[in-house]
Amino acid sequence: MSNSSAGVTYGYDDYYYHVNISVSCPGFNSKDKQPEGHCSPFFDNILCWPATPANTTAELPCPPLVHATTAKAYRYCPSNASWDTAKSDYAACMNIAPEVTTQDPSDVQLALTLRDIYFILSTISLVLLLITIFIFQYFRSLHCSRISIHKHLVVSFIFRFVVIIIITEPLISNRETSYRDWDWLCKLITALTQYTTLANVFWMFVEGFFLHHSLVLGVFSTQAPFKLFYFIGWGLPALFVIAWCIVLHFQHDSYCWSNYSQLVSHWIIIAPFILALVVNLVFLVNIIRVLVSKLRANNRIESANIRKAIKATVVLMPLLGITNLLFIMSPADNRGLKVAYHVTNAVLHSSQGIFVAILYCFLNGEVRRVIKQKWYRFRIRHGRTTSGRRRSSRTSSFFLPSGTEFSGKV
Repeated sequence: MSNSSAGVTYGYDDYYYHVNISVSCPGFNSKDKQPEGHCSPFFDNILCWPATPANTTAELPCPPLVHATTAKAYRYCPSNASWDTAKSDYAACMNIAPEVTTQDPSDVQLALTLRDIYFILSTISLVLLLITIFIFQYFRSLHCSRISIHKHLVVSFIFRFVVIIIITEPLISNRETSYRDWDWLCKLITALTQYTTLANVFWMFVEGFFLHHSLVLGVFSTQAPFKLFYFIGWGLPALFVIAWCIVLHFQHDSYCWSNYSQLVSHWIIIAPFILALVVNLVFLVNIIRVLVSKLRANNRIESANIRKAIKATVVLMPLLGITNLLFIMSPADNRGLKVAYHVTNAVLHSSQGIFVAILYCFLNGEVRRVIKQKWYRFRIRHGRTTSGRRRSSRTSSFFLPSGTEFSGKV
């Protein structure tokens, strides 16, 4: 198995490594500002070498494809402060994995594919989420504890996809300058990436916590403890990320904190991430257990309705982030499995906003009702009501706790 930290935090760490070794690198496509007498940042198709003083040997950990903890790669910066006559020394790494010095063209194509997937689906997710937050905020009849939690989850997704678009846009437009041309800005974007990812997962945890305690324990029937929810959703991620940044500043102050996902300190981010998802999985299993027991206790409920209730609850899996647990570890040897892993991971992570917008808003029975009422009043105001009697039908519906309606004619 490969290093788990890349696949755990937000899915596009693995993608970003592919892009770095195949498409872009800090300072690779631009003229970086570095002190006089330094070799400029350089990309040798394997690693990103930072600005290095003349007559000095730079050293970096072997590429992530090499499963080594102590071996390093070296590159000497000559006295003329130019890499022109220098070559990277991967001898120590080759003793472990000789293939790392070659670049497979299929890796380049995979990087480009992942780049397009993240950019396109993240953009679509962002647009749908902006529509969703407008609807939640505009209709006052939707203001309640459950919808308020939905709004914060949606906002966390919006922040997350904005950061993803900022990261991938320079790779799409091939601009000569980007945020990566300035070390401080690149580190800021990296920190924001971690924060928005962790905040997103913690608001998924708040969703699971609220749903579990409302259905299973019967609490939160009046007023939810939003100060606690705000601290969990926005405050805790900030504390973890600040601690992580401080550790990196003193222990790994490289350009743009390159290769940070290979460090032990990255578990400051990974550990709470995994913990929140595991607890949400426990919440979901208990919700299904209680739901099935209640339905079976009622003899009038048919087995088909039980299956429908379970299916509707399982829909919550991607909304609670549980699908992220499927990508903690990536396949190490099989090329086909690795490609499928990265592509599936990219699609699921970048389309989460689409799922949230559709299931929490566009298929939400309450939302559809208030929009229909608004549209009907608009038509009355403008004299465009249709005559005739409205057809009606009896409908049996199963409602998720979020108000998503699955209906069928009877």
